[in-house]
Amino acid sequence: MSKADNLVKYLAYESHDKKWVSDKLIYLLSGDPVIPPFSAAAMKLAQISRDENCQMEDVGAIIRMDPGLASDVIRVASSVGFAARRISSIDQAMMLIGMQQIRRIAFAMGVMKNFEHLKSKVDWGAFWLHSIMVARLTERVAAAYRPPCGSEYLAGLLHDCGKLLLEHYFPEEFDSIIIRATERACGHVMVEREFLGITHAQIGAAICECMQAHLEVIRAVWYHHDPFNTTLDTQPDNSKFLSACVAVADALVNYKQLNIFGARIMDYDQPFEELPEWQFLGQYQMSYGLELDLDKELEEAKSDLKSFGL
Repeated sequence: MSKADNLVKYLAYESHDKKWVSDKLIYLLSGDPVIPPFSAAAMKLAQISRDENCQMEDVGAIIRMDPGLASDVIRVASSVGFAARRISSIDQAMMLIGMQQIRRIAFAMGVMKNFEHLKSKVDWGAFWLHSIMVARLTERVAAAYRPPCGSEYLAGLLHDCGKLLLEHYFPEEFDSIIIRATERACGHVMVEREFLGITHAQIGAAICECMQAHLEVIRAVWYHHDPFNTTLDTQPDNSKFLSACVAVADALVNYKQLNIFGARIMDYDQPFEELPEWQFLGQYQMSYGLELDLDKELEEAKSDLKSFGL
């Protein structure tokens, strides 16, 4: 199956007059890489992180495979937001701030560098702050049910990446989507279907496919606005659970009004426990406790963003 054929399943359009959108996206994503794949080291890190027997030395060995990634990790790990002291090696960084933080830094730097060429007029600092906070909260929510493996943070970080491509290659439609969604207070997804016949979640899944992310991450990005989709019931992995965790994290961040205008307007009188995404997670057994301080999470996400150089 060709790369273009493989992307069709993600970019199905809802009406024939919107076929041009799908065709353009497939052309962009299947030709010269608009979004480069993860580096071999980042892919290996994502793979090995899923192994419950993964050790700190294994992570360090993989990051050292990529001198650029290793340099970025050491630089960020040395920043005030993390160790706040000079670090000279990956091993020292892991000893000072731990494997989970190193994994977060490696994923964040790998993802952000893959998108840095998509310059835009939108405040993408706010976009990445939203994405980092969703990533942190996806990891926190998932950890209340089972030990995290790294896919949680990566799925949260990538959940809205389709918007980057929309803004860059469909700027007029993107502006119209933001305006209409803000006017209607109905969220981006509904208006995206109206204007483009395709949502940012579908585009995000196609991007993740091009980046060669794990299938669980791809599906979580694809269905983060629809974790209730019965398609996920047929998947023999954690896709359904991970999609729900991203959906919950996204809702939590939107309660803080931290997103692009019109993305999702929350009913602040509705207790979080009544949100359908949260109730959906009730089908899983919570093995560990979950205590969240959203103000603290926001400050830590801001610190992370500053450390990442954005």
